[in-house]
Formats: sequence, structure tokens, C-alpha cells
Amino acid sequence: MKIVKNLALPVLAFFVMGLASCSNDDDVVKYSANALKNTELMNILKQKGYQFDKDGKLELNDLANNTTSLDLSGTKLKDLSGLDILPNLKDVKLSNNGYGPVFDFALLPAQITGVDLTGNDIYDFEGLVNVKTEENGDETVTQLHKITKLYLPQTAKFNIKDLVRFYRKKKAEIESGSIDVKMETAKGDLQKYNTIREIPDENIRANFKKYFSSIFDEDGIHIDINKRLNNNDRSNACVFNKWYGVATAETLEGVQYIVNNPYWDGKLLTVNLTNKAKLPYLRPCSGLMTLSLTDVDASEGINLEDATNMTGFLWVKVSGISEIDLSHSALFGRRAIEQEQDGPGGSSLVFVECPDLKKIALPEKSGLRSYMITFANMKSIEQVDLSKFKMISNLELGGLSANCRVTYPELTEFHTYDKKTSAVSTCKCTNDCKVKKYFHKSIQMDNENSIFLSDDDLFCL
Repeated sequence: MKIVKNLALPVLAFFVMGLASCSNDDDVVKYSANALKNTELMNILKQKGYQFDKDGKLELNDLANNTTSLDLSGTKLKDLSGLDILPNLKDVKLSNNGYGPVFDFALLPAQITGVDLTGNDIYDFEGLVNVKTEENGDETVTQLHKITKLYLPQTAKFNIKDLVRFYRKKKAEIESGSIDVKMETAKGDLQKYNTIREIPDENIRANFKKYFSSIFDEDGIHIDINKRLNNNDRSNACVFNKWYGVATAETLEGVQYIVNNPYWDGKLLTVNLTNKAKLPYLRPCSGLMTLSLTDVDASEGINLEDATNMTGFLWVKVSGISEIDLSHSALFGRRAIEQEQDGPGGSSLVFVECPDLKKIALPEKSGLRSYMITFANMKSIEQVDLSKFKMISNLELGGLSANCRVTYPELTEFHTYDKKTSAVSTCKCTNDCKVKKYFHKSIQMDNENSIFLSDDDLFCL
């Protein structure tokens, strides 16, 4: 018995020490391997009770480890980097954050598979899919970001190039509910995503039935944006004027389904109504070449990033837009002289009485050719830079602000009726001499230093 007592004391001491050691392990505070550099997100997380050390590393307590869904709605969070600091986060609510017109899924960590974007004015959803189109029109769609839940704002109904392609690829899963995709209605309700759309204005609907009938649903009233325009319809211009049956329109909603449609190649959008109309947000596809607008409000914006074949603008009394970026066009002013001096088919910039337009960005190329350039009664335009042009068949400037900076070109090619290049030694024109070096003395300026010139009379001193 004495021997047993002597052994019991060391065993008991060892057992107590073991318990103490386990207790100490549980008390050790663990932190994320990396620090959160996104201070905006860190401040939001701190307000929600998450703890960080002095170096910005997240304390991996029960709150952090058990977080699978995070509500960031209304926070106006701009930088989405660092969300993966929460190790088990899968779902984020980003509603009512002022996002738009573009949302890029590439900004989200790969572990985020559920996203709520309701309440935002988002029209384009980049980073969701990649589309490779073969010469025969067949498409290979690759999903770039895994999605198990996607709640979309009402504005998503206009998107074809991203969401419709995603829908086609994942149609079975979306319809079965294994991928939860819903879209906000005008009333704020969420409904299961589908591709049936309304054309609210009766005149525009009738116009579409005549020129784009191949995308109408079976009911003959709605269109199905999952349908592709057939070969005849895809080459039809989109024209709203009295000759095309649209003298007036209560709303231009629906024009996006044609002009933004990646399968459209009609080249021309014309809006010339008897009433002033508001143009919805547009992101025209590469099929658009000429944009002709008269008396419209374009305050929702026009994104020309995909309009890589744009060559012509004819804008009269277009309000609400301050900048136009033509730099993405691969064709503007860069075709052969036979095309560029060919009347309406040539590259043109015609802007008349557009009160809010301040800047126009041209392609970053020199040696451009243009059939016509007009800036008339453009009181807000800050600069007219013609230095990149080597040919301008018709130039009209007038009614510009006294503060507008005009940079004149050094023309080396001139319009001829037989459409042959008429090359001369460089005619350099400075702001001081204005246009006198190019044009006959019979050309006169009005009281506002307006000029209306054609290079049929061009000569070089």
C-alpha cells in the first residue's frame, strides 16, 4: 500500500498538468494568416463585432469562423477585396450600394458563390462568363466565377451579353433551382429569372414586329431575349422616326434589346421623334456604326466600349451627357480614303446644340480621315482637337464658347470627286491664322467666328 501511495502522487500531478496544458491551448487567440489591407471593409467589420489585432489580422473567434453569410447592403463598400479573410464566407449581400452601371465578378474572391445585387443600377455583369464565337456563329461559353445564388437588380433585365449566355449554359440548374437566380421586379419583388421581356411603347413594339420579328415570343406581345435574331433581322437598322412608324414614343425602353444585342449587325440607330424622349442606358454592340440622335435626353449614359466599329455621330439637341469616348473604335477615320470621303459612309462627327457635352475622346491614332466634322452651338465643349486628322472633307465650326480650345490639323489629303487621294505638301494651320491658309478668300466668317467650309475649294498657300 505504501508503494501505491508513492506512485499515485506523480500520476495525479501529471494528470493535472495535462489538463492545464489543454486549457492553455484553448485559450490561445488565433488570427488570420494575412492582414486585411482594405481599411474600408475593416471598419465595417469592426462595427459588426469582428476583432483585429494591431497589424490588421482578423481574430478567428466563433463569430469569424461561423460567418457564412455577410450583409453589406447599404454600406456603399467600393473595394470588395479581402472578403476572403472570413474563412467560411460564401454569401454576400451587396444590395443598395450604388453600384453600376457595371459590376465585375472578378472583384469577388472565388469562395464567394452567392451574391445579392438588388437595389443597384447595374446593367453589365463582367467577369461572369467568357464567350468565344466561331466563324459559323457557334459560341463556347466559359463560366469565370462559380455561382450558386445570384439576386439581380431590375436593370439586369436589359443584359444579354453576360446574363443570357450564363442562363443558356446553366439553364437546367437554374430552372431546377440548384442555382438560385432571381431578378427584382419594378415593385421590388424577387422573381425567378427568365428571358421574357416587354416592349412598353406600342409604336416601338409594332416597329420591332416588322423589323425584328424573330425574337418575339409565341404570344406575339413579348420578346424572348434568349432567341437569336435571324439572318434577315440582324442586318436591319434600328430606326425610330415617322417613316419607320415611330413618330412619337412614351418611352424608348426596349431599344437596348436590339442595339446592345451581340447578335445585331444593323449598323444604324436613329432616334428622331416629334417629342423629346429619354434614352435608356446603352452599351451598343460592335454591330453599331452610326448613332443618330435628335432631341433626346442621354443622361442615363452611353458606353461605347464594345462599339469597336463606330464611325459616325449625328447628334442634334442631345442633353444630359458630358463625355463621349470613341477611343475603342478600330474603324473611325482609319479606313481607305475611298470609304472615308464617301458621303454619309465616311467617318463623321456632327454635334449641334448639345448643351452638356464637354469632351470627346478620339482613337489614339494619327493620320485620321473624316468626311464631315461639325461643332455648332456647342457652348460647353472644352476642346476641339483636330490635330490627328490628315483629311477632313467638310469642316463646320460655330457658336463655340470663347474658352473652347481649337487645335487645327495639318491636312495632307483632300477630297476629290473621283475619290482619288489628292496629296499635297503639308498645310499647317495655326490658331492665329485659323482656316485662312486652307480656303479661298471668298469664305467668310459670321459675327461669332463661325465657319462652314468644304474642301472642294481647298488650296494651300
